[in-house]
Amino acid sequence: MDKCVIWTRVSTQYQEENGGSLDTQKEKCIEFAKKNGYEIVGYFGGTHESAKAPGAMIKEMKKTLKRDRSIKYVIVNEIDRYSRCAGQGITMFNELLKCGVVIIEASSGLTTNDKNGRLMLGQKLLLAEWDNENRTDKFTEGRINCLKSGVYTGAVPLGYDKEGKSRNRTYTINNEGKLIRKAFQWKLQGLANFQIIEKLKPYGLVLTKQKLHKILTNVFYAGKIKHKMLNYEMIDGNQPAIVSYTDFLKVQEILSGRTGVYKHRKETPQFPLKRHVLCPHDNTPLTAYTVKKKNIDYYKCNCKGCKTNVSAKKLYGKYEELLSRYDIPQPLVNILRDIISKLMSENQSEQMQNVNMLKKQKSEKENKLKSCKIRYGMGDIDDEIYSMTIEALQKDIDRITLELSKYDKDLSNQENRINDVLVMCCHLGSMWRQADLLTAQKLQNLLFPKGIYWDKEKDDYRTITENAGLAIIRKITESYRKEKEENPCGNSSWVNSCA
Repeated sequence: MDKCVIWTRVSTQYQEENGGSLDTQKEKCIEFAKKNGYEIVGYFGGTHESAKAPGAMIKEMKKTLKRDRSIKYVIVNEIDRYSRCAGQGITMFNELLKCGVVIIEASSGLTTNDKNGRLMLGQKLLLAEWDNENRTDKFTEGRINCLKSGVYTGAVPLGYDKEGKSRNRTYTINNEGKLIRKAFQWKLQGLANFQIIEKLKPYGLVLTKQKLHKILTNVFYAGKIKHKMLNYEMIDGNQPAIVSYTDFLKVQEILSGRTGVYKHRKETPQFPLKRHVLCPHDNTPLTAYTVKKKNIDYYKCNCKGCKTNVSAKKLYGKYEELLSRYDIPQPLVNILRDIISKLMSENQSEQMQNVNMLKKQKSEKENKLKSCKIRYGMGDIDDEIYSMTIEALQKDIDRITLELSKYDKDLSNQENRINDVLVMCCHLGSMWRQADLLTAQKLQNLLFPKGIYWDKEKDDYRTITENAGLAIIRKITESYRKEKEENPCGNSSWVNSCA
């Protein structure tokens, strides 16, 4: 009785689930072998074996055939289960024929033992290869169309959940996405990456520095799409943005360059408005330089054709004047105290969400700690694993507890925080002028989170967006001053009506 081995293969999950499973192929090959008097001495093949290049399974089979010369036949259900590449398949036909091994297609009875059989099987391989290429073309065309319509078809980025397929795919921001939003905000506030990583850990999001860098430089989080199938052209995506595109560009600048590649850049203290003041014509941040001979600092726009070039002294004076609009007159302090109190109460809802997330993380860690102790007591884990696990879990719990204590302090000291805000708002201009670099930049980002334009025609600043709370303060202050100018001697009816 002639010896044979059986080969089975599926290249995709779809084939496996639609009638081409390994078991179905195997049953048909066994039936053919028994019917034709072959002795089966082995089974080879594997799920999702490549259709284009010889995989580990087929190489293993070839080694076995070369070692055991008594095996004369390889039975496959369909020849395209052996290979879907004509050139590769015919090469393997010849290699096995040199070893005295014949391939038989069970479904048709065709073999590589005669020229007619080889011709027919070769034609089948050509058709299978054509079918493969046709499927690839259709898949590629469909994917390009999806991308052009703003639908990203790759793996789901961290921070998003997806629903639907093809053009109907939609993305929603999950809890991890909310934490990634915090990471962008912290980066804009000047935190280093290692600080952001540590601040995320208590919330249960553990990132490596490489992963965080990849997130901070991925334009997907700004609602955009870039893909090699589109020649890396950037288009608007259908996914909700975690960070605005303007803020995303600021983060790239902070990361030193449009590519987001880290470079060491020395920050000079005399240029606090760098990356904050923008050119209104192209939205480009002004750069700074010093004329060493005169020891004079300047800011300028580097875009071709733009001639914006202004002295730092003028920018600083105008900026201080701008901030003075937010200074609170003494008669309005009590009124604005109530307004700030309401705004802080609204902000507390977000803080409570963070507290709830932290408490959930802490509860999960404590449950794992308790489970670990029970398993140790029952002898399921050894001393070393127990010690390492307990230490790691306790460290996480301590970190979360520390983070919760910060929120407890913030939530319980609201009155002190209101007083601090009032003191700050009474003298914003002078506070900014006297602050160190980091404090000045934090204050700038608080007031104008998307930056501010320098209008060289008007020789003054033009705001883009301003802090919502401080915008209310400015409007109230301006209304009060206007009334005071119109009625300098009388009592302010505006204040009395608000009191």
